[in-house]
Amino acid sequence: MTGELWWRRLVNSARFLDDLKDTLADDRSVVLIFDTDIPWLEIMTGTIEQKLADANDNRTFDIHNVSKVDSPGDYLKERYCSKEEQKKYWPTTHGSPEKFLAQNKVTPLNKRYVCLMGIKTENASKWTASIAEYLENCDDVHKHGVFIIILEGMNVPVSKHLTAFRYDDYITDYDCMMLCLTLVSDLKCNRAEKMYLCETASNIAHNNVELAAMLVSRRTALIQEPYKVSAEVFEENEIKVTNLKERVRMAVWEAQIKLVFPKIENFRADLIRKYENKISRYLPIRSSNNDVVDKASDLEIGQLYFICKANCSQKVIDLSEYEMLKKMRDVRNTLAHWEALSYEQLIGINVI
Repeated sequence: MTGELWWRRLVNSARFLDDLKDTLADDRSVVLIFDTDIPWLEIMTGTIEQKLADANDNRTFDIHNVSKVDSPGDYLKERYCSKEEQKKYWPTTHGSPEKFLAQNKVTPLNKRYVCLMGIKTENASKWTASIAEYLENCDDVHKHGVFIIILEGMNVPVSKHLTAFRYDDYITDYDCMMLCLTLVSDLKCNRAEKMYLCETASNIAHNNVELAAMLVSRRTALIQEPYKVSAEVFEENEIKVTNLKERVRMAVWEAQIKLVFPKIENFRADLIRKYENKISRYLPIRSSNNDVVDKASDLEIGQLYFICKANCSQKVIDLSEYEMLKKMRDVRNTLAHWEALSYEQLIGINVI
């Protein structure tokens, strides 16, 4: 599964969970902060549970969706205290449910890792404050519950009793590319086409790894018909987005800039090395900015084309190279005007 590949084999996402496991295994509670949607959430929590079981078999792992909980202390008291124990709780004596739980020696919470998810933005501070109060009132640093608080799309102050792990401190656009490249490693095409496919998928997805994985799974169909395929993926997965056509166009354009411009520069440099003496006969010339260009090595692709076209009867370069020079000039101008190339144009200049 792609989610297992992401959380168990890709370097930085796996390191995120390994560092998390080391902290939890030391009986320290954590807050996981995700700026955006969490990729493959169930696989992530399952992987955390397995890593903790391998490191420490003294605790069991609980997961709670607390999206409908408004009173964290009461919820935890009712969940981790028997009916008999709950009857012993008196607000005037114990202060708060958190303090009561912290001093309770028989609660099963003391042998638990507790993962809290689904926390609403308006309740995030309540939950972090509640867990911090509980931990602050525990006598023994190892005889208490250990919490994993998952916050998605929000940011709250974190107590000294909680260790914060920010997903974005570990994950970059590089990791999204690595996932895509791994998923297409068996694709029978050249390296440049694989890179272009993965760049396109990552760009369209805005580095959302789940979405990028869905896009790149369409293989070369994505780069042959990027808008059509993207629209299908977004619709099939009920992903709402405004102006998808422009999003795809810009994503493809950005991927093509990385793919095509180095190819143009290599072609320009090779052509000048091969024909420098002949080209130099037609120098100096003036650029569109009225600057004088008197060295062949300083000629841009458009200026090279101008010289070769204006002196075509002199056969400055071979005909096949002249035809390729015209194509390179045309694609360079297209990209320079913020327009994307077709798949056929990319094949025409031998970049894929």
